[in-house]
Amino acid sequence: MTAAARLESACWESRRHAAALQLALADWDRLPTLPWADLEANPALVRLLDQILYRFMKLQDAVGERLLPATLAVLLEPFEDWPMRDRLDRLERLGYLDTLQWLDWRGVRNRLAHEYPDAPELRWATLHDALAAARALLTCCDAWLSRLPASPGPAPSG
Repeated sequence: MTAAARLESACWESRRHAAALQLALADWDRLPTLPWADLEANPALVRLLDQILYRFMKLQDAVGERLLPATLAVLLEPFEDWPMRDRLDRLERLGYLDTLQWLDWRGVRNRLAHEYPDAPELRWATLHDALAAARALLTCCDAWLSRLPASPGPAPSG
């Protein structure tokens, strides 16, 4: 697969997860402010939160595992032997992301992977961090995709 094809695929996947995350966050934003216990007791709200958190993690995966290397490849950066931090730092220098913010998002993701049954305050704080991180990741992804070199895309049928 060519570098351009990998980039096109990574962009498609990133846009797909970003669109679903945006819709879920819009649904969340229309909700009244509720206490944690009310949120946890409502299966529909739990499903909405699950969707937000799932798409946040999937978008992070798509950007980190596919868009990041595809972008570096299209920009002809010799990244194959670079550790992830060097890749992030290079993309930061090129204006695609903020490395410390990316690492913070990874920290949020790691906290989401743990359950805290006896610490509702910690679950609530982690949820708020995840909502903020999801919004910031969407902003980053949107800016990133808009900066990429134009590609011809799929040929029109006809």
